[in-house]
Amino acid sequence: RINRAARCVRWAPNENKFAVGSGSRVISICYFEQENDWCVPGQGQRLQTYRKQWVCKHIKKPIRSTVLSLDWHPNNVLLAAGSCDFKCRIFSAYIKEVEERPAPTPWGSKMPFGELMFESNSSCGWVHGVCFSASGSRVAWVSHDSTVCLADADKKMAVATLASETLPLLALTFITENSLVAAGHDCFPVLFTYDGAAGTLSF
Repeated sequence: RINRAARCVRWAPNENKFAVGSGSRVISICYFEQENDWCVPGQGQRLQTYRKQWVCKHIKKPIRSTVLSLDWHPNNVLLAAGSCDFKCRIFSAYIKEVEERPAPTPWGSKMPFGELMFESNSSCGWVHGVCFSASGSRVAWVSHDSTVCLADADKKMAVATLASETLPLLALTFITENSLVAAGHDCFPVLFTYDGAAGTLSF
């Protein structure tokens, strides 16, 4: 269902679906339908053949370029995506066929499939990596211009931006709610700290 390279794949926390980011400017959300779990009876000494069919739904708008990075919210519904159009976005990937209606989050309460919950305004270059904090209230991303950004849903989605002194960072992860580690072309990890009261990032 995509005609360009798949660039990133992430299983959802509950492992009932997975997301694929690609050069087709779409995010594919794939899940298994129980009614398509069927088998073909064997003949003679042939064993029965089991076939599982995965269904795919696409998130398309407003993505305008290749999707480079993905990360799931702890609630198994929200999905952060970074792409070559310089944007970090959060979408709803709610699939009513495989999960219950999600509870409200600081990012929003109405979460139909494909709903855009957040979009960054910064133009910091290709977004190489995205990551939610353990609570899911914060999302951070690293861009090709060596910046690190963090959006705090508890502060009306305010974004803190820090220009690092390294070569571009490619990946990051939260180690506490207020600190994260990133690494990239300099080949060593860098620790960043977020001051929630001031709304700032620092080395």
